Amino acid sequence: MKSRRPAIFNKFKRVQSMLQINQNVFKAIIAHAEKELPNEACGYLAETNGQITMHYELTNLDKAGDHFTMDPKEQFAAVKEMRNRGQHLCAVYHSHPETPARPSVEDISLAYDPGISYVIISLKDKERTVKSFRINKGEVTPEDMEIVDGEAEKTQSDKKEVSMTTTITAEALKNCRGVGCPMNLVYTKVELAKLTSGQVLEIILDDGAPINNVPGSVLREGHKIVGKQQHKDGTWSLFIEKA
Repeated sequence: MKSRRPAIFNKFKRVQSMLQINQNVFKAIIAHAEKELPNEACGYLAETNGQITMHYELTNLDKAGDHFTMDPKEQFAAVKEMRNRGQHLCAVYHSHPETPARPSVEDISLAYDPGISYVIISLKDKERTVKSFRINKGEVTPEDMEIVDGEAEKTQSDKKEVSMTTTITAEALKNCRGVGCPMNLVYTKVELAKLTSGQVLEIILDDGAPINNVPGSVLREGHKIVGKQQHKDGTWSLFIEKA
């Protein structure tokens, strides 16, 4: 069972930026979290002109109350919809059914993208708590939130329909089962070099250090992680869109 123990906050500081979120989106993500009880809820937050105006509810494949894994098909569909709408992915949100609104050790280890916010909804108390954080190389930084009046953009009412009609199409596949670091990253770079901008590489990685280290290296080179999925044998498929 993966841990939800509170993380240790190092170099604790406030950020100067502020996450602006539409009031209806704010209410909607709390409602989503409550709907998914006793499991964790998860999803994306999209912004337009600096303000979060839409949320994308995603399926927690783990169906667990102490961790989550997003459905890669739905991740890809959500990102595609954002692009069609002229939106930008600015945050990942998920809920903590029984623990405070702060990143766990697991949350921190899986926070691959320092350029987005990580929003956590705590259902621990009757009065729901929502907090935002930036996470960069294990450093957790609280981020102020401002709830803004106005109408939110219409969300997808049926995420199952999206996942059935849209799948992640990878132009290339590289199997790195049994390949340790740093050679798995070398193979990833070689395969990405063969692709053109916007094409997707699916790379299969072992659990542990490979799936923990490769995404961060890929993001630092400007590419995007558009999905990941764990297989029954414990390995992972990581979907990378070339910059």
